[in-house]
Amino acid sequence: MIEPRLSPQWFVKMKPLSKPAIDVVKKGKIKFYPKRWTKVYLDWMSNIRDWCISRQVWWGHRIPVYYCKKCENGIIVSRTRPEKCPKCGSVEIEQDPDVLDTWFSSWLWPFSTFGWPKDTPELKYFYPTDTLVTAQEIIFFWVARMIMAGAEFMGDIPFRDVYIHGTVRDITGTKMSKSLGNIIDPLDMIEKYGTDALRFSIISITAQGQDVLLSEGKFELGRNFANKIWNASRFILMNLKEGEVRVDLCVFFKAMKLSLAERWILSRFYSTLSYVGECLGEYKFNEAANSIYEFFWHEFCDWYIETAKPKIFEKTTQVVLYKVLEKSLRMLHPFMPFITEEIWQKMPRESGLKTDSIMIQAWPHIQKEMVSEEAEREMATLIEFITAIRNIRAVWNIEPQKEIEAIINTRDSELKRLINDNIDLMTRMAKVITIKVEEKLKPKNSASSVVGKCEIYIPLEGVIDFEKEKARLKKEEEKLEGDIKSTRERLKDKNFTSKAPADVVKRFKERLEESELQVKKIKSNLKTLK
Repeated sequence: MIEPRLSPQWFVKMKPLSKPAIDVVKKGKIKFYPKRWTKVYLDWMSNIRDWCISRQVWWGHRIPVYYCKKCENGIIVSRTRPEKCPKCGSVEIEQDPDVLDTWFSSWLWPFSTFGWPKDTPELKYFYPTDTLVTAQEIIFFWVARMIMAGAEFMGDIPFRDVYIHGTVRDITGTKMSKSLGNIIDPLDMIEKYGTDALRFSIISITAQGQDVLLSEGKFELGRNFANKIWNASRFILMNLKEGEVRVDLCVFFKAMKLSLAERWILSRFYSTLSYVGECLGEYKFNEAANSIYEFFWHEFCDWYIETAKPKIFEKTTQVVLYKVLEKSLRMLHPFMPFITEEIWQKMPRESGLKTDSIMIQAWPHIQKEMVSEEAEREMATLIEFITAIRNIRAVWNIEPQKEIEAIINTRDSELKRLINDNIDLMTRMAKVITIKVEEKLKPKNSASSVVGKCEIYIPLEGVIDFEKEKARLKKEEEKLEGDIKSTRERLKDKNFTSKAPADVVKRFKERLEESELQVKKIKSNLKTLK
């Protein structure tokens, strides 16, 4: 046997690779998200142990071992392919077909893919990279080795951030596996719900670094949101006058006197945009997605578009609707690329916006002058009042077409001004014929609700049939009392509470609390009717 070119003494003299890899993380040059993985990484790097090197891939680096066909046991270890056997001089030499451990090849990935060891333009431009997204189980096998290799061969870190994602599990918490047969095929979900629905659903339910318990039903969230985006966009575009919206929003905002609702939705958009940017910077993708969902569905669609319908063809309404939609699509694009692209192609073209794909548009800029805490606070107050009036109508089973009046009891002069300045918006959105703001005791036979330091009264005389409503409430109370009794008995049964899954027991407890709360409300309403 021929002696290897790399002697044992070479390994003894080799400097440790772990120290630079530890230092760059301690100094914050490389950050882990979530942060808890930093300690795991440092603990392992400071206590490195041997590991199995049997895992191999066929495209890996071939072992630098050669065999002479003429010499018995003629083994040659060499960095370069030898031209002849140093023992017998034979040129009949072949390299071992086996490859090194897969992680040997993988740790070179950040720079070997750009042409290293050659000093290529790609290597200069792309190294170091920015973010590595990976799983926690290969922090030691891959992440640590890439950092060590980068420090050793490139003299620089291979990336700045390491995002550790969670594991997809089934609804019972078991890791999805083909052998277990508990997987959800993404292609099936795309066929049924759509690609954007699959993307958005998984993003929105997966907290940073946490495992996600996935079931098919959870993709309905993304599908419903996609439908909402499509329908809202269609409504806006079918009513849009293209000539009205080709304006600079900043100039328009300063020149025009906008309503509270218009100032509010612009402020809410830019506040949302700012928060989404912060979340993306911290790799909190689910928080970013849920923030966009809350803004677009509940604030833009449920509130602003509804307030805008009566004046849909006014210039200010046209501009605000279009600008918020256009900028929302750009904010949504990384999460739902296909539907945003489809809608974008139907949008009117503006100067400053490239006409090709939404993919090459700039991320919206934050316009701080449009962010107004006052507008957001005032509109939030109006929404509270409107919601309270709607809830009274629902609780008392008042028919939608029935005309009702609302009385708001308050001494707050600023609140009186706010309501009176926006009385048309409130009456229309709350579906009441009048709203009176005055200091007044609760009228007889009135439903009531409390918002902050104010009380809302809805006179029920002539609005509902008192005897019929009493009978309905008593019947509902009896039904709930029966449910409460059976639920309590079930929860007292130790065989049930000890053997049933924890989530099932939890649902029964929540059901009991909800039923008890409903009975309390019914008793209060019956007292009002007396």
